[in-house]
Amino acid sequence: MKLGIHLSLWAKKFTDPFINDIGRAAQLGFDSVEIPLMNPVEILVERVIEELERNNLEVYCGTGLGLNTDISSPEQTIRENGLSHILACLDVAHRLGSHSLDGVIHSAWGKKDRVGLMDRKRSAEVLKEAANKAGELDMELALECINRYESSFLNTVEQGLELLELIDMPNVGLHLDTYHMNIEEKSIPAALVKCGSKLYHLHLSENNRGYPGSGSINWREIFETLKVINYKKGLVIESYVVPETLAGDNVCIWRQIEKDTEDSLRESVNYIKQSFSN
Repeated sequence: MKLGIHLSLWAKKFTDPFINDIGRAAQLGFDSVEIPLMNPVEILVERVIEELERNNLEVYCGTGLGLNTDISSPEQTIRENGLSHILACLDVAHRLGSHSLDGVIHSAWGKKDRVGLMDRKRSAEVLKEAANKAGELDMELALECINRYESSFLNTVEQGLELLELIDMPNVGLHLDTYHMNIEEKSIPAALVKCGSKLYHLHLSENNRGYPGSGSINWREIFETLKVINYKKGLVIESYVVPETLAGDNVCIWRQIEKDTEDSLRESVNYIKQSFSN
């Protein structure tokens, strides 16, 4: 089992180069990092590659769409904007060495409209085109199911699998997150089993978005289930514990969730690795 950290944890803004955070992640015991590509043109690709190689870390990349890049939109121009963003992210992710692009790439993060079949069909049509490009790069797309307060489009594994049927591409799967699943799924282990081989990326976060092992989520059940379904893809801590950052503000982190972020994070890394190996 290899464990990663989402670098938005430390980012003051999404245009940060993430250079210093890569070495920081290695020192804390991580095997990989996930780099958010909200502004892919701002990523200093060659410098990031140097840091990844220097610290012997693997890399994952994720992104999200906004209201002006929503590929489920009835407006063609907006859908085209969304496809352009996804393709730009695929290019940067591929150059960095990532084999996948994950995140809210099915519709707009923050979408509050009621969603119908036509919305899903529009999204699926664009994602087919993106998946073709990803396939040329030997990459996968992982579509994130997030909670009802952050999106009306895709909340549960069941909804995600229905969207995958519309897309019908072998290199497109689901990206799940234990924080969101704790809100939306009746049983996290049952949802993981239902997702099965279509689980392409997994974020680990506590019930309050803190570090795994510090809250109420039953991690033993989750890790046992991941073994049952033979999950071998990305496993990344995505916790938001620091206020007054762009990422923290976006997900309503108004207070310090963990008292000492680095010591607590190191404890979480040890907890996950020990729990997963038992």
